[in-house]
Amino acid sequence: MTAAANVTTPQGPRAAVVFGPSVIRRDGPQKVLWLEPQEAAAQPGVQMLRRQGLEVTWMADPVEAAEALDAGGFDLVILETALGGADGLALCRRIAEGARLPVLVYAAQAETLDRVAALEFGADDVLGKDAHPLELMARVRALLRRGERGGFGEAAGRPGGWRFEPRLGYVTGPSGVTVRLSPSEAALLQAFTDRPGEVLRRDDLMSLMYEAPSAVNLRSIDARVARLRRRLQACEGAGDLIKTLRRNGGYAFHVTARPAEPPQAAAA
Repeated sequence: MTAAANVTTPQGPRAAVVFGPSVIRRDGPQKVLWLEPQEAAAQPGVQMLRRQGLEVTWMADPVEAAEALDAGGFDLVILETALGGADGLALCRRIAEGARLPVLVYAAQAETLDRVAALEFGADDVLGKDAHPLELMARVRALLRRGERGGFGEAAGRPGGWRFEPRLGYVTGPSGVTVRLSPSEAALLQAFTDRPGEVLRRDDLMSLMYEAPSAVNLRSIDARVARLRRRLQACEGAGDLIKTLRRNGGYAFHVTARPAEPPQAAAA
């Protein structure tokens, strides 16, 4: 029997589910990622936010910051767009569209055109480094409050979420766009929706997808995830919800998922 014929989940196809971007709620301190290439420029603000009870992680390397964001767990990003060898505005757009976190651009260059460019690339607020520290604190608090009220992520742009029909292999977006998945793509998406937000290594996904996982090349999972991402991306951008965790050698589907309500019966 070929590997393709073995594509299935051990329990068979589930009922339909609705999923949408996860909105993190924690009892502990809110977490801020501060990306600034110069430590001396970041530390006064980092220390001030920590004194106010926030958990702040400072990073200088955009690649490491992107990996940390892929792993999830942050509530806000503070970003200096002048990153030397990296494109800070492109990173701003990636965070806004992919991680769906509030972004405060805190930059040395904050003239009118700089502010306009940052806002066009997805920043939620822009502040110059010459601003008073109390203004920085106030803007951070305002963005975090907005996030708590659902001003970002699912509530901001996709209130209905996506509907996944495992038995039929259909995914329907919030605006009604529908794509059909292959059996292997549907099995992979079912594995993700069964364990939303969990870190799933390649071998985890193989065990969830196949009755005989040892008969399948482990590295083929990467290609299958890439194909699923492309299919979901065509369904109103849902591919952005699958995060690659390079350090963990796995993936996470950053969503909340719940059983879908059955279709309403047609009136007699």
